[in-house]
Amino acid sequence: MKLIEKFKEIYKYRHMLYTLVKQDIRGRYKGSFLGFLWTLLNPLLLLLVYSTVFQIVFKIDIPNYSIYLFIALMPWNYFANTIAMGTACVSNGGALLKKVYFPREVLPLATVISNTINYFFSAIIIFIALIFFSPIGLSWFALFLPLIVLIQAIFSLGCILILSALNVYVRDVQYIMNPLMMVWFYATPVLYKSDMVPEKYRFLYDLNPMVKIMDAYRSILYDKTMPSLNWLLAIFIASMIFLWIAYLIFEKLQRRFAEEV
Repeated sequence: MKLIEKFKEIYKYRHMLYTLVKQDIRGRYKGSFLGFLWTLLNPLLLLLVYSTVFQIVFKIDIPNYSIYLFIALMPWNYFANTIAMGTACVSNGGALLKKVYFPREVLPLATVISNTINYFFSAIIIFIALIFFSPIGLSWFALFLPLIVLIQAIFSLGCILILSALNVYVRDVQYIMNPLMMVWFYATPVLYKSDMVPEKYRFLYDLNPMVKIMDAYRSILYDKTMPSLNWLLAIFIASMIFLWIAYLIFEKLQRRFAEEV
């Protein structure tokens, strides 16, 4: 019942949520000559470096490796940016927290929504690359993309509800996340195939929710096959449970936000 009331409260402040999302999307490009292109330039540079190193130096044997990498690199950047921005979203909103009352969950939620919108803009470039610059093309399986993004968004929201709340009390959290995200990146099949991981480590490896999420992106866009619906359902349920736990933690810690920020 309390959760339903919270949903109603957030819906009541939907105009504030809309304003925060709009400000975030506009703010990240304000004063920039290239604007939205910066969202693409960073992953494109990483794509150039990684594809060169892994194809020439390590001689990784994956057909159309640049496209293979690009398909996973864009959603990973979306995830990493959400975590980076979301961890500090409550701390950075200190002035707003002290001035007016609003459901504190609006801040993490606005971060997830703005980064999700940003990813869908960048996904247009992925579609263009698949259609015009690779022999892979597109199939109707690409229609599963919003479902996969939704699951990733739910998981991301759970992560930043916890991290943003902890960061209010211990500011080191936002700095600790930088090396942790680097470890997480290499523990996720962005640069390589998940089946390249030795079988004896697979159970531990598969505990990382981003593994199956990345596999799902590649299933629909690279392999042009049906994603594993069983795995997607399992991750969706696990992400919803995780989100519920994260909400309870956030709810408990938010009582002293105004004092700590």
